[in-house]
Amino acid sequence: MQRKKKFLALLLVVSLVFIAACSKGNTEENKPQPNNGPTTEGDKPSAPVELTMFRDVSGDIKFKPGESMDNNLIYDAIEKDLNIRLKNIWVADAAQYQQKLQMSISANDIADLMQISLMQMQQLIEADMIMDLTDVFEQYATPETKAYMTGDGGKQMDSAKVNGRLMAIPSTGSPYGSSTQIWIRRDWLKQLGLPEPKTMDDVLAIARAFAAKDPGGTGKNYAFPLTRDFLNDGTFDIKGFFNGYHAYPGQWVKDENGSLVYGSIQPQVKVALQELQNLYKEGLLDTEFAVKDVAKVNELLASNQIGIAYGPFWLSYYPLFDNAVKDGKLVQDWWPYPIVSHDAEPALSQIELGVGSYYVVSKSAKHPEAVIQLLNKWVQAYNDPQEGDEVYLYRSEDSSNYWKINPIRVNSQTETLMLGQWVPEAVEAKDGSKLTGLEAPDRYNKIMKYLDGDAKEWAEYPLSGPDGALSIMYDYFEQDRYKFNEFFGAPGPAMTEKLAVLTDKINEVFTKIVMNQIPIEEFDKLVEQFDNLGGKQITEEVNTWYQSTAN
Repeated sequence: MQRKKKFLALLLVVSLVFIAACSKGNTEENKPQPNNGPTTEGDKPSAPVELTMFRDVSGDIKFKPGESMDNNLIYDAIEKDLNIRLKNIWVADAAQYQQKLQMSISANDIADLMQISLMQMQQLIEADMIMDLTDVFEQYATPETKAYMTGDGGKQMDSAKVNGRLMAIPSTGSPYGSSTQIWIRRDWLKQLGLPEPKTMDDVLAIARAFAAKDPGGTGKNYAFPLTRDFLNDGTFDIKGFFNGYHAYPGQWVKDENGSLVYGSIQPQVKVALQELQNLYKEGLLDTEFAVKDVAKVNELLASNQIGIAYGPFWLSYYPLFDNAVKDGKLVQDWWPYPIVSHDAEPALSQIELGVGSYYVVSKSAKHPEAVIQLLNKWVQAYNDPQEGDEVYLYRSEDSSNYWKINPIRVNSQTETLMLGQWVPEAVEAKDGSKLTGLEAPDRYNKIMKYLDGDAKEWAEYPLSGPDGALSIMYDYFEQDRYKFNEFFGAPGPAMTEKLAVLTDKINEVFTKIVMNQIPIEEFDKLVEQFDNLGGKQITEEVNTWYQSTAN
């Protein structure tokens, strides 16, 4: 409830600040940003501010005739609306962008504005090549932008700070989208008269009932889909099963002393592994999972041999849709449920930071405020589009992914959560007239088409309909049931050198334990080996970062 109160308070503050800002006019506190062109009839616009960039061009951008990444309607609109002229020093396709970018960084020849990785940001900071954006962000970012960029409580912005100073603009996104739900064949639950799961015992009982009573009529039914990379598989994401035992593999978590420890070697993981080994011994896990990828494992779901799958909110679109809808009819009724706990303590869904890249400004850039203006424009056009702003957000068939031309793109951290409230309410009222934004109306329309008999739109119903996956994600937030990775800094030398070896070792031991090739006691040996394989050095690095940055 504390998280909910903070979230609602944030929404209220944003609304009040935005209204107040609009009412102040051109006061000193809300003065017009420079280089925005004429303010009264007859004024002569100042010369455009030039901002250089390195750009990658995604292969899925469908340019309008005669356009390119150097010459397009969005760049024209930016010059018209903001008096900023964007100049691409070079443009590379997505496959070559990182290589060219690294060469430019190594040559100390960088653009004013660049999109980079966390590791590259660290490299540029150490080389003193990028600008401290703390003051320019504070001065030029609108109240709307500041609220938009801290919807997660400020974690994503904190990841771009060094010693409290903002060194980059994170390419924000929803961290909550990496949470998991339990997807279950609801038609099988009804067929066997089984209740919806409330505890881990319920989930295991459902798995065993599906196997014993074989509602799919295949002669063989398994508990869960596991892939060869089951600890890191983002599709059939078994981490939700581990979370039911309060285990968080792959994350850094706080111990009882307030220090960070590696989640994969904590005692709770052993308990979850034991349960998976038990299922394997009972014949309820595919004996060949260790050599199968998602596509191969999905064949078991398609052939009615699996009725439970841990996974993300979009699982109904891929890979379940092709299994569920055949010849215009729903033949597999999958439905998401919240992850459950093995005891009285609620299960927390582990999630990551949600930032894939960062925007940085060269220390030699003459107009860093122009970068914040670009950020403000994106947030305003995305959040509250005005007449003429449609150019920034083109998503129609004749301009596929045109919006990716925008020089700065930051996605809402909380919109996905709020869709879990807005869309179901509209569906239940059968009225989508109040829905706004880019996603909500489209999701509502697809659901209503499905409810009117169009099975081709089924995937949206369990995703964003009442009690669907987005509703579950919203409930997780209200109930404070998200578990963030406590480490979100750049990897240090020890982590860079040794984590891959550790990860391989952990995956090997976990797989052998699940497949009953080695006893569960081997987990204890792995914990002892962790420090000797580099884990001690990595843990020291992580806690040094944590003490200097997170506290």
